[in-house]
Amino acid sequence: ALPASIPFQKAIESGALIDVTPTAKQLGLSFSVTVTKPLWDAGIAPVQTLTSEEQAARLRDVLMAFRLRLAAQSALSPVIDFPALLNFPPNTIPRPFPLLALVQPDEQNQAMITLLLPSEMATTIIPMN
Repeated sequence: ALPASIPFQKAIESGALIDVTPTAKQLGLSFSVTVTKPLWDAGIAPVQTLTSEEQAARLRDVLMAFRLRLAAQSALSPVIDFPALLNFPPNTIPRPFPLLALVQPDEQNQAMITLLLPSEMATTIIPMN
């Protein structure tokens, strides 16, 4: 989990957050997107035997699930829940994997999205006062 006291850039540098913005932009998302290390380990790279192509496909699946959920939203909420269909080797049948997206402003007051596991939510909310 990412403690609230860690600045964004330090979180990227330390590996607590993985910047997936280039892939998100390829899928039509126009803002910065990061994935927490626990989500990466559990959802994108759950086993060491996945190739980088398989990890990239899983990341695209998660980002596309988020994009579809975002398109269905009538109003932007600071927390968006969405399922991604992922398989977990050795099983080949995808199953719903519940995820959250936390929408926060970045340093330039632009939307920044962090995708995370529901269990990480309590430790990720940053007080605004």
